[in-house]
Amino acid sequence: MIECREYPRIPVDMRVFFSSTNKTDIREGTIFDLSTRGCAVTSMSSVQPGSAVRILIRATDLGSPITIESAAVRWSEGGEFGVEFLGLSEIDQRRLHRLLQVATTHQTCPS
Repeated sequence: MIECREYPRIPVDMRVFFSSTNKTDIREGTIFDLSTRGCAVTSMSSVQPGSAVRILIRATDLGSPITIESAAVRWSEGGEFGVEFLGLSEIDQRRLHRLLQVATTHQTCPS
C-alpha cells in the first residue's frame, strides 16, 4: 500500500508532554513519527479523537522544547494516537523545521 501524504513523516524517538487545553494535568509520551503538520505518539495515557491538546516536544538537539499551542487528536488506538498541529508560533515553526532537518540527517547518515 502506498501512502500519499502531503508532508513526509520522519521516524523519531522523542519525549513529549501534553495536556488537554481545558485541563491542567500534564501527561507524558514518546513521539515516534513527526512531520511539519503533526505527529504520532505512544503513551500510557489515553486520549480521545477530537480532543484539543497542547504539546511540548523535548527536542534535545535544539536545547529548549518546541511548544505546539493548539493541536487536535485525529486518531487513537492501542496506546498510540495521532495529532494534527493547528497552531504554533513562528519561532516554534522554524524550530520544528530545524528539528526535522536534524532528524532527517540522522536518519540518512548512520554514525
